[in-house]
Amino acid sequence: MKTYSFLFFLLINLSYCFAQNNQNSISIKAIQGITIFTSDYQLKGNFYGGEIAYRLNMANNDVGWIKTLNVKDVAITAAWLNTQGISSDQISNPKRLIGSTYAALTIVDFGIFNVGKTAFIFSPGIGFSYTTQTYYTNNNPLVGSHINLAIQAGLRAETPISPSNKIMLGIDFFHYSNSAFKLPNYGIDNINASLGITQNLHISGPNRKAETFDSDNKQSFEVSIGAGRRGFIQAGNYINPQTGNPIPLPDSAAQKSATSDLYLLGMYAGYAYRLNSIFSIKLGTDVVYYFKPFSYNDFYRTYQESGTSFDHLALGVSLGTDIWLGRMALMFNYGYYLHYKTVDPTHYYWVLGGKYYLTNWMALNAKIYIHGFEAHYANFGFVFNIKKKNANSIRD
Repeated sequence: MKTYSFLFFLLINLSYCFAQNNQNSISIKAIQGITIFTSDYQLKGNFYGGEIAYRLNMANNDVGWIKTLNVKDVAITAAWLNTQGISSDQISNPKRLIGSTYAALTIVDFGIFNVGKTAFIFSPGIGFSYTTQTYYTNNNPLVGSHINLAIQAGLRAETPISPSNKIMLGIDFFHYSNSAFKLPNYGIDNINASLGITQNLHISGPNRKAETFDSDNKQSFEVSIGAGRRGFIQAGNYINPQTGNPIPLPDSAAQKSATSDLYLLGMYAGYAYRLNSIFSIKLGTDVVYYFKPFSYNDFYRTYQESGTSFDHLALGVSLGTDIWLGRMALMFNYGYYLHYKTVDPTHYYWVLGGKYYLTNWMALNAKIYIHGFEAHYANFGFVFNIKKKNANSIRD
């Protein structure tokens, strides 16, 4: 009897360890809204939803950044938020103001620490969302497009309740907007609480060896070029300061069919120093070229709120960092415009994005310029690395 008890105990523990260490899983959670907000407008009301996620367990993965950053899982998620009960006293048609929101995101789970059997996990993610109501469907001034970029960051606690199941309790910040591709673009921010359960699938996670990609030398010079588009404002009550007369609004048909030709070209040149296989710091110059600067004579075709420019060129300097995830790097830059003739007196800016290296010297690049705290425009293009000779190579 003692032998059977020992074997049973051993099997349960082996099953428990196997379930915790290398199995893919599926999780389902219920979401309850805590607060929802946006700039310039006060929102109120209850909202709720749900999420389902398929998680690839990274325990068998020997890639350097995964081990160094303690990545537990990489998840593909689908979420739904019922925000039809949200309204604002500042908006004349508050019913079904922003409708419902559906999102698909890729999320990376980073292990932070453990307390007994409970694991605390930080989970940032990025993807796309679809919202059912926009300025063009019910004239709400908050959202200008159905399809938006979505960003999420959360903290959760996971506790096993069986060899194959865990319960999780978390809190998330969720944001969606269209990066000013189509105005208005206040975007929506919300903070949610969630409760869910995870079920292991008895499918081992991906098994990859260490990455041999030589992403960069210790020191290098980086040059990037890309293009994007910012939408134009199509509503409001504005006075032409040159004449003192109101600027007539375009009719509703023109508003709903309007497209923008306000294209911008973004260029960057700078120096990068690789601290280790994960982090590098960089200093450089940003140039934004407006193909169509602002004109009062063509107000509603050239006015871009805080992104308005009276001439073709904006020039800034920025300091930032790259976080290297193998062939992919996430970028964060903070800068100051030395030259930017705009209606907004704010001269600081941010650049957030990512790049994926096709070769050791060229990468695809996607980034968002943020003027102050408002999206300026999204830029898509290429990055080129010019390596400093005789510098030591860093491999993942």
